[in-house]
Formats: sequence, structure tokens, C-alpha cells
Amino acid sequence: MKKTLLIFLTILTSLGFAYAQTTATDFTTNDCNGTSHTLFDELDNEKVIVVTWVMPCTPCATYAGYAADAVQAFATSHPGRVKHYLADDYANSTCSYLSGWASNYNISTDAVFSDGLLDMNDYGTAGMPKVVVLGKNSHTIYYNKNDNKITQIGVEDAITLALTSATGLNEYTSDLQLKAYPNPTTGLVNIKYTSQSPVQFEVINMLGEKVLIQNTNNTQNFTIDVSSLTKGIYFLRMSTDAKTTSLKFTLNN
Repeated sequence: MKKTLLIFLTILTSLGFAYAQTTATDFTTNDCNGTSHTLFDELDNEKVIVVTWVMPCTPCATYAGYAADAVQAFATSHPGRVKHYLADDYANSTCSYLSGWASNYNISTDAVFSDGLLDMNDYGTAGMPKVVVLGKNSHTIYYNKNDNKITQIGVEDAITLALTSATGLNEYTSDLQLKAYPNPTTGLVNIKYTSQSPVQFEVINMLGEKVLIQNTNNTQNFTIDVSSLTKGIYFLRMSTDAKTTSLKFTLNN
């Protein structure tokens, strides 16, 4: 009986590590300059927070640089909305060392932390480095990648999704008048929109990964079959030559 219970607990523990959460973990702490930060307050104030955990080490610099450059790409279009937080992986590097490391590799930051309250283990498997993108909608995790899986375009795509103000498929967004239904869906997503140019639709999962791409020359209606995807929350992004808009939907299958 004890052996059976031990095996059962081991399985549960393994499953717990296998499935990372989809919402952020709140923290209140000071950065290396002594400024206090409460994550959920910042997200609720329309900020998008990109957190990069580093060792720090030379290989980390490349991928941390991707995250920093992605944040900078929004500095003009969304001033003050997107922040890059650099954190020591296990809070065992001094603030001065971490800040100096970032400066040496020209990695721009909005705040630097060496505090265990910013725990990368809250977001699944640890990484060297690890990057997450966090946004307002239910404090959602829009991106969660480790080491060489981190790309600048992936972080930028996740930031774009996080900046999207609409939270439901039943709402119109921008002059593209994107509308999709039903929400939740069990397989088919019916899409209505207005566009005189070819359109690309992308379905993006909560990690910022493009899991489905379809193109159409239709100008008002289109249907996408997402029944092959796993149950969960996704984002439907519509792009024309000049405009992009996104909506969130839930797949129940």
C-alpha cells in the first residue's frame, strides 16, 4: 500500500512539473535601485512586462539581447507600455555584478533584480536564460521560452498580443472589424471582417507559438478549422499589408 501511494505521489509530482501555469505569479519587491514593484499592479496599469532570467554568462547575453531588442522595438509606438526586467536566475549574483554584465553586453533594461521573489520556477522548467512576456488580460503569460528557443520575433509577437486591448472573440477590433464566433469553439471558428486586400490568419498559442497559418483572398468571411489543436486559449491574428489585429478565443474539444 505504501509503495502504491509513493508511486501515485510521484506521478502527481511529475505531472505538476510537466504542466506550466498560464497566468503570472505576483510579487512585490524592490529592484536594484530600491524602487518597489508589484507585478499585478503594473500589469493592471496597462504595462506589458518582459522578464529575462540570466545566470549571468556569455551565452545568456545573446538571448537576453533578443528580449531587450524586442522591447525596444515598441519604444516609439507604445512609449512606456513595455518594460524589460532583468533578473538573476537564483538571486545569487550581486546587483552591481548583474547591472555591469548587462551594460557590458549592451542589454537595455527598465529594472534589474536579484531577489528570489522573482522565481523562474513559477513558469515551468528553469532556463539559462529564460524569457516570459506577461500582460493584463487575467495576468496572462503570452510567451515562455528557455535558452536557444528564445527568438526576437517570438518575443515581439507575444508583446503584440499582450498589447491587444480586446479580450473576447465577440468584439470588433479596429477598422478591420474583425469578429469571430462561436467562443468557446469546439473546432470551427467563423470569421467576419472587412478588407479589400489579401488576408493572413494566424492562430497563436499561449507560449507565443504560431500553430496554424491560413491565407485567403476573401474580403468578408472565412472559416478556420482548429479541431486538430489541443484544448486551451489561443489568439487569432489577422494581418493585411498595412494592418494587424488580434482576438482571443477558447478551444474546447
